Amino acid sequence: MTTIGLVQQKGGVGKTTIATNLAATLQSRGYSALLVDADPQGTARDWAAKSEDIGLTTVGVDRPVVHEELPSIEGFDVAIVDAVGKLEKMTISVIKASDLALVPIQPSAADLWAVGQVIDHIESRQEITGGKPEARFVISRAIASSTMTDQVQEILNEAPFERLETEVNQRVAYARALGDGKSIHETSDAKAKKEINDITDELEQILQTHGQRRPQS
Repeated sequence: MTTIGLVQQKGGVGKTTIATNLAATLQSRGYSALLVDADPQGTARDWAAKSEDIGLTTVGVDRPVVHEELPSIEGFDVAIVDAVGKLEKMTISVIKASDLALVPIQPSAADLWAVGQVIDHIESRQEITGGKPEARFVISRAIASSTMTDQVQEILNEAPFERLETEVNQRVAYARALGDGKSIHETSDAKAKKEINDITDELEQILQTHGQRRPQS
């Protein structure tokens, strides 16, 4: 099983939106996907409870033991872990559990200030393991007219790992889908659907480097 952990010390950056839609999209593509809600607030679990039609297995882990418990779960191709912001021990646990750490970052000054600690945790883990987890940034909740994205890119150019090409924009459809227990693919927002599909395409390429092939339909 390949594990993708969404980590960021700052809350409100769209981790749960990305996690739920990524898990649902991978499931729709034939992967056996597990969604792990590592946020005691339980938003991903609330979403899953309303989304029975998606058929996505969801488990909650409220203590920083994700790296201890996840290896014992069998029968899944990929696990998507939605980590809580602001709880350092949980962030570290999810990083330890991950093959890929995905770091959502909003194009705002506050996010740029907050992301340094996450980078440090990832680099510290990579030093111990010889490079695991891989890591990527993903621009989240972007506003098309904002000039902050260019400023974010300037800073990320100095970071120790790359960003995904696809950005997730600020869209009402994401918030509505999360509240209604739906994936974005069950909405009429074509642009949002394309964003999630494009992110999933990028992550599938990374999954393939870990020997995780798309299941035959």
